[in-house]
Amino acid sequence: MDRMLGTAVAKAGQSKAAMEEIGEMLVSSTVERFDTSTAPDGTSWPVSQRAEEEGGKTLVDTGRMRGSIGYEASPGQIVVGSNLVYSRIHQLGGETGRGHAVTLPERPYLGISEEDIKEARAILADHLIGILGGSK
Repeated sequence: MDRMLGTAVAKAGQSKAAMEEIGEMLVSSTVERFDTSTAPDGTSWPVSQRAEEEGGKTLVDTGRMRGSIGYEASPGQIVVGSNLVYSRIHQLGGETGRGHAVTLPERPYLGISEEDIKEARAILADHLIGILGGSK
């Protein structure tokens, strides 16, 4: 059914608008993860040393990374991410540092939750209904 909806929207030439709406929704969902300190699968991020010491939130010091989340949409796909160099190490974890190694745990903020999937399906369905001239 999902494939059929996606194909119908694409064939009708309206898929970029649907993909842009889904992109905006995914950016909003991703930004919300910085507020809740949770991964797309609902698990909590490990608390950072800075957040623990200062009583702040993990991955939210200056808000620069949270503010850098954006998307690009085309008729066939959506890409959501950050253009900041250090965003990858926070997503995937790993070792970093100059002169001394620091190991950072992964704190996935990018990804699609079950709720995101439901909302994307609803957006596609709404666009298809609009194309077909129907009403909900």
